[in-house]
Amino acid sequence: MNDDKDVFGELSAWRAVDTGLAKLELSGAPAARAPALRLDYDFNGAQGFVVASRALRRGMPGDYRVRLRLRGRGAVNHLELKLVDAGGLNVWRHVIRDLHAPARWRQISIDSREFDFAWGPASGGVIGELGALEIAIVAGEGGVGTLWLADLAIEDCTLAEAPQARASSALPGYEAGNALDGGGWKPRGDDPQPWIELDLMQARSIGGLIVEWLDGAPASGFRVRGSNTGRRWKTLYTAVRAGGTRSYIYLPDTRTRFLRLELKELSPGAVLRLQSFEFSRSIDSFWHAIAKAEPRGWHPHWLLREQSLWTPFGTSKGAPCALMNQEGMVEAAPGSFSIEPMLWVGGRLYTWADVTPRQELAAGWMPVPSVIWETADWRLRIQGEATDGGVVRLKYRFENLGERALAARLFLLQRPFQVTPPWQSFHKLGGVSPIHHLAWRDGAVRVNADNLIIPLTQASGFGAIGFDQGCIASYLATGALPSGTEVQDAFGFASGALAFELSPQAHQAVENAVACVPSAAADSIHAPAFDWAGKLAADQYSGEGWISDAIHTSLTATAHILLTRSGPALQPGPRRYARAWIRDGAIMSAALLRTGHLDEVRAFIRWYAPYQRADGFVPCCVDGDGSDWLVEHDSHGELIALIADYFGFTRDLEFLQELWPRVGKAVACIAGLLEDDGLMPVSVSHEGYLAQPVHSYWDDFWTLRGLRDAVSQAHTLGHGDEATSWEALAARFASSLFASIKTTCAQHKLDFIPGSVEWADFDPTSTASAIALLDVPDGLDRAVLERTFDTHLERWRQRRSGAVPAPNYTPYEIRIIGALVRLGRRADALELLRFFLSDRRPLAWNQWPEIVWRDATAPAHLGDVPHTWVAAEYVLALRSLFAYEREADRTLVLAAGLAPEWIEGAGVRVKRTPTLYGSLSYTLTRLDAATVRFDIAEGIAAQMVLRPPLPAPLRSVMVNGSVFTSFDRDSVTILHGPAVVICTTS
Repeated sequence: MNDDKDVFGELSAWRAVDTGLAKLELSGAPAARAPALRLDYDFNGAQGFVVASRALRRGMPGDYRVRLRLRGRGAVNHLELKLVDAGGLNVWRHVIRDLHAPARWRQISIDSREFDFAWGPASGGVIGELGALEIAIVAGEGGVGTLWLADLAIEDCTLAEAPQARASSALPGYEAGNALDGGGWKPRGDDPQPWIELDLMQARSIGGLIVEWLDGAPASGFRVRGSNTGRRWKTLYTAVRAGGTRSYIYLPDTRTRFLRLELKELSPGAVLRLQSFEFSRSIDSFWHAIAKAEPRGWHPHWLLREQSLWTPFGTSKGAPCALMNQEGMVEAAPGSFSIEPMLWVGGRLYTWADVTPRQELAAGWMPVPSVIWETADWRLRIQGEATDGGVVRLKYRFENLGERALAARLFLLQRPFQVTPPWQSFHKLGGVSPIHHLAWRDGAVRVNADNLIIPLTQASGFGAIGFDQGCIASYLATGALPSGTEVQDAFGFASGALAFELSPQAHQAVENAVACVPSAAADSIHAPAFDWAGKLAADQYSGEGWISDAIHTSLTATAHILLTRSGPALQPGPRRYARAWIRDGAIMSAALLRTGHLDEVRAFIRWYAPYQRADGFVPCCVDGDGSDWLVEHDSHGELIALIADYFGFTRDLEFLQELWPRVGKAVACIAGLLEDDGLMPVSVSHEGYLAQPVHSYWDDFWTLRGLRDAVSQAHTLGHGDEATSWEALAARFASSLFASIKTTCAQHKLDFIPGSVEWADFDPTSTASAIALLDVPDGLDRAVLERTFDTHLERWRQRRSGAVPAPNYTPYEIRIIGALVRLGRRADALELLRFFLSDRRPLAWNQWPEIVWRDATAPAHLGDVPHTWVAAEYVLALRSLFAYEREADRTLVLAAGLAPEWIEGAGVRVKRTPTLYGSLSYTLTRLDAATVRFDIAEGIAAQMVLRPPLPAPLRSVMVNGSVFTSFDRDSVTILHGPAVVICTTS
């Protein structure tokens, strides 16, 4: 593969990619031996990156080296060399940080092991086919500079010579060389300590060895030694005991010429499979390789590099939650080992791969998940729940669907794998979770000494093995447990299994259960299950048809917000996003306030607010390590708006007074941050702005909302001077904001509301936020605003149909539903709602990840599941269909998003729904094809605008039996309740 000398010489094949203010120009230049590519860059005083990209399609060997020469001038920046696969979605990257570009040509050599997987749905592995080459200059010091590149070559580093082998002895026809490419090596029967040695012909980087034992692994174990000379040896791996038919030897970062396998006993022999660096690039890569080599189903689904989603279960009390994946595997605590079922029935072992698991939630919405395995003869239901004190309980109900008695055996495996895969990793979360010690003692399984798995029904046995004793599923595939009941494993990958005998009669069921607790909490395993039905008002909304699915999803979403709390902290996910952002917290709090959960919001505010700096700056995020001071300028307005929102629903003057100094500091911080153009400074509050901080209109929308809320709070508390001053500040800021949007649209010839000044990017979710925060702002051009959502819907429909390729999307787009309702676009809002309900992942668990991939099986990063900021956006969007506040004129708008089919029969019912203006209860039913009836209870201290789903313009209205004239073609305005309102189009 050394035919790449002209890669930099084909100038027309290269494309320059600019970001933000950064600019790149490409040109050709001569070099001593070959053409060079010249990159002239200018960061224009900003951050960001520039990229030179070209298509370069060719197969890639498993082991390769990239060579090139470079020279340059300019500031110290970072250089990234990226290999993009043929599909264009997966990227492998090598980063040279703080490159001091040399004035003279310098040779750069990068081995394949120095290219790390960067991003894409593959989430790891090796690049099989190259599709494109990218060279990025990422701002360190930034500035202006030039880089010249020449003589690129991709070298195949696959072994040029086959390894040679020799052994202590061998039977005829089974010589040492057959261990690598034949029927295997067999030592003589009188060789008491046989060994086999490989000569790689030169020192090489390897990743490990797979040993296929011809008649079982040696019980007394083995060791692997390495040498560069063949004379002085170093022990690389030792197995004290071994078992099974295959051994996997983990040799990370190993470079050797000679490799020797040494046994302590007579052996039938083995086949050796030498593994490349990739085999042990990481411990996760190692386990991926093991799962690939074993029967499908013997290991968790994610180990096959296939996505397996999960859902949380637990309590609303802020304790850590458990996870269950869609095959029924459970992780009882964050980052813990897992418990996974297998079933021996009819003389064979069933795993998740032998059935089509389906999922359920208790009552269709409670976070009490189940996974069901089913065949024609039996059904296994796996259910997870938590006690009121947070103890995890797992129930396994086995049902005989046949006409005769059935004998089966349930195995519950304890293994060193988390539910979340390594492509979700954060700190110690995601991937493997070491088990060093397993033991059966006093009627419980002890895991690493500090965790117990306690059978709540009679277990028939327990067995455990160390890593080198083989795969535990290979034992269970015979219907039997391993013989040992205690194991220490220095490698940290012990496995165990509990067994339960199952003997249900025809059409009967039996249930077994276990509790998972820390050792110190073993006495709490029989406490009642947490009462989710008593925690949430399941009757807040009801209606006909598919509305029940929408309502159940909202209930689950609310429960997930409560369940993923950590103490008082509202966190947008159960694992990967176990941190508290004020942005996410403000939205989640809005959802909780509107579903009646006031105490949790108060606790969050009281916990988060003290992290505000003395100068009023509000951190974007807080976790166990303290405040994250990444510059995100939406946070200041969000804290003020959150405090105001809580006060609006509670009228808690004492709490508002307590937080008043923090409101004042936040306003002072905002005032001090404003730039000459009247806007907030550049920030990275949008993930897409991390490489190039920009003036984000998202920040400005939240800032304006915060300033207006601060004015309202000042009036409430009688601080007239502050109210007057801040009102003027808010007015100036609003004028600057809307003028800036108008200017950006004009400069870039946009027919939509942009997301930022510098990028002029299309971001309808940001625009939807503006409508949620500011109603429909007078300062935005209504035609441009409408066109923004027209464009979004056009693009979304193209993505949905597949007309435009789109590998993924973010369900933050759910926020757009509420914007469309407020713009009077009921049909569009309902179209989006139907889509998002159809694309829950998985459907029955009523949740969305932060990133949804078209290929649901792709092992791609998801953010977290469920993403509870997304969940909160859904709760708010669904509520807007029933009711939303229009604060500018103190109006409550009813039924503006309801579907016509929902009001058939008993119709839509809203019960005791909290609003800023009181508790809302109403019913809406269809009387005939042209007539509907509202029954509105008292309790709302504001005017109400009724917008029922009608097939034609309103013709007449009756209120409390009298003719009413305060209506237009779409809506009726009443000043108070109670009221019976009859609307007709005939």
